Amino acid sequence: MVKISIIIPNLNGLKHLEYCIPSIYSQKKKIDKESSLEYKIIIVDNGSNDGSAEFIEKHYPEINLIKFSTNTGFAAAVNAGIKFSMEHYPGNIILLLNNDIELKEDFLAEGVKSFNQFPESSIAAVKMMNFSERSRIDDTGNFITKKGGTSYPRGNGQIDTGQFDKPEFIFGACAGAAFYKEEVFKTAGLFDERFFAYLEDIDLSFRAQLAGFKCVYRPDAVCYHRRGGSTISTFKFQMRMNERNMVWLRIKNYPLLLYIIYQPLFFAARLRRFYFILKHNGFESLAAAI
Repeated sequence: MVKISIIIPNLNGLKHLEYCIPSIYSQKKKIDKESSLEYKIIIVDNGSNDGSAEFIEKHYPEINLIKFSTNTGFAAAVNAGIKFSMEHYPGNIILLLNNDIELKEDFLAEGVKSFNQFPESSIAAVKMMNFSERSRIDDTGNFITKKGGTSYPRGNGQIDTGQFDKPEFIFGACAGAAFYKEEVFKTAGLFDERFFAYLEDIDLSFRAQLAGFKCVYRPDAVCYHRRGGSTISTFKFQMRMNERNMVWLRIKNYPLLLYIIYQPLFFAARLRRFYFILKHNGFESLAAAI
């Protein structure tokens, strides 16, 4: 029996929970002929005022609901869920899941197969597809560019023609839908709550890699992501947090000498991003990013 803790952070996501939760309950319980799975759902509500908590308590009383009175940020919310799982369901595989995700019916079974087929792996990235255009890729794992140290979701926006249908080891997983062995958090640590939101999963991937953990990409675990649906932040806020967190990410995880050597590349990459923001979103958005 494989046991999973499904941790979902939520902030005013009632309209998403109405399809996310049923897609979990429709999951196949058999992994293969010899083994099956069971799961516990943990939802961490970040001070919602849209009736999310009341909806869960009324329709899904069996779900573990952690309620905060204010928005503590993505990192703090998932950390609360991870700590709860470690205390109440020790040893469970941890699945982090955005509330704006709909799972294909064999998602859980295919996801946990990653650790059987690649026993040296401790993190599993999945194939996230666009919610509205289901032939278009949303994310197939996170990468860091060699020049400029910029992170990006692999395959984002591409039509799926099978170009990412091969299981392989990659840098890291998008925490919007990713499987983790509990030992990753015990050894590499939880999400850095100073990031608040955005790039905290890249930071964890860095720390996990440095601690010796491997991430495998599992293309047969498919879900559908309404990108941006789980957040209510403005574009300006996203730009500001992304730029700030990218600097923190490099300072925290790059060896000092490498950080110094790469400074010209970091600077050039930042100028390219600023030009893109200015061209497509205007000066006001650029000012927010700076």
